[in-house]
Amino acid sequence: HPVETLDCVRRLIAQEPSTSRVLWVENDAESTQEQVLELLQNSGLPFQPIIPTSPSLPPAGTLGIIFNPENLGYAGGNNVGLRLLHRLSIPYAWVLNNDTQLLEGNSEALVQAASARPEVGLWGTTILAEHHNPTTRTVAYMGGHLELKDFSISLIDRPEILENDPLAYVSGCSLFAATQVLASLDYIPHDYFLYYEDPALTFEARKRGYKVSGVPAVKVHHLESLSTGRRSPLMEFYNRRNRWFFIQRYFPEHLAGQKRRIWYRIQKWVFRARFDRIRIEILAFLDFRKGRLGRTHRVFSRQLSK
Repeated sequence: HPVETLDCVRRLIAQEPSTSRVLWVENDAESTQEQVLELLQNSGLPFQPIIPTSPSLPPAGTLGIIFNPENLGYAGGNNVGLRLLHRLSIPYAWVLNNDTQLLEGNSEALVQAASARPEVGLWGTTILAEHHNPTTRTVAYMGGHLELKDFSISLIDRPEILENDPLAYVSGCSLFAATQVLASLDYIPHDYFLYYEDPALTFEARKRGYKVSGVPAVKVHHLESLSTGRRSPLMEFYNRRNRWFFIQRYFPEHLAGQKRRIWYRIQKWVFRARFDRIRIEILAFLDFRKGRLGRTHRVFSRQLSK
């Protein structure tokens, strides 16, 4: 989605301090690189392609772009840029989804917060998104809270919840941290490919003794699931498969109970004649049993599930 990414970049450049450097990391560039280059050449934005081993970043005011030939997923793609920033001794990084637009504030507020509280390893911002169930409404959140009953996620919108709730995590949609902190955590867990890598990152940070918090004054708008389609079968598959791996890693004592719950969910979908959901549920569990993490070889629609 290069057009949407360009919109994200334009808004970011317009509001960021002149000293900031903006990196566009393009995943799956074998299929999109030509389109991205044409788009940038017509945009009027100064830009410079760089590689992960570049000796320096482009000068201030010039967009840097990294082309990853294959789709490395959310974490894998961002980690390419994060490793470059850490190697070049850039102190802080702000990871933003390509389907976001900066509305208020900028990285100055995040740097100030992080400098004042080095014990905080990960920072979130206010994220605004439109949800459409049952009616359209705008929700604000910084991250999520894990419900141990079924490991579903509820949204949270206050930094004090992030700081005090051990089951809360910072959303990867808008994530700020010192590059040294991310390096000490081995960056964003990449083997999930999509979904559950942000709670996993937060849990790893807490294991290392870091706190997590947020800066409410910095606000971004999130279109949500541009790459997979909100509530699409593809999104549902990754969510369900990765949930199993997350439970196994961080809450193994709950694994047996969650395995029993799968039969309840399948029974529910049978009564509703939702055989598409049953297929997703079973395939996600089978891939978990076989230890299949990373990008799936299975084919799912990106269209909205009815």
